[in-house]
Amino acid sequence: MSRAVAEVPFDDKEAELLSGGVPRGFKALTTATSKLVKAGWLVKGRSGWTATEEGVRAVRAFPDADRFATAMLTGEPVPEQPLEVEHAPQSPEQLSEEAQFTPTEDPTPPDAAVDLDVTAAEDSAGDEAWLDQPQSVALSGDFDPILGEAGHWSTDTRELQLSYEADENLWRQTLQLPAGTYQYKILVNGSWDENYGRFGVRNGANHELHLLSDSAVTFRFDYSTKDITTS
Repeated sequence: MSRAVAEVPFDDKEAELLSGGVPRGFKALTTATSKLVKAGWLVKGRSGWTATEEGVRAVRAFPDADRFATAMLTGEPVPEQPLEVEHAPQSPEQLSEEAQFTPTEDPTPPDAAVDLDVTAAEDSAGDEAWLDQPQSVALSGDFDPILGEAGHWSTDTRELQLSYEADENLWRQTLQLPAGTYQYKILVNGSWDENYGRFGVRNGANHELHLLSDSAVTFRFDYSTKDITTS
């Protein structure tokens, strides 16, 4: 993903942050590429994305972008061997000495994987990690000491929104908190309809945080376990 963004940077619209702190373009790209996953042409893992053998053949077989998209959406079979452009034969005089030499055996196995310089997936369970994530995650609790009334068990306070960290598949936010005791829960998609307390229990007891001195506290939420850690 980072390489794709480096090659084709987000424009102003795509760079806008959604409520969960994720750039609009990041979500658009991730959602759009889910069609490649369904077609069997791409595998998404926690440590990277990689094209399948069929996906590599599809790129060669359908070099035109519109043709590629149509084949992907319609499920058109990918040819085993894409058609190649025929060239007029050259006479020996037109070939270099090196080109005239024909090895008796091709040293490259016919089914060798093409190196796309993309890190292979380590865990198939994380193939579509982003697709399993909510639109937004936020803290809600008695954060009055830093935010006043707006921080008292609110559902939409910007400072309490967690940002999605794609490389760790976690949601994160750091707050500078004065000494004291805090109670809070995790809200998903800006509503109490889905909230998590201690031990990742839905509608469970409040999390508690006890600070003996003013501290910068980082909250990390793992949506797969529904629990949160602080440091």
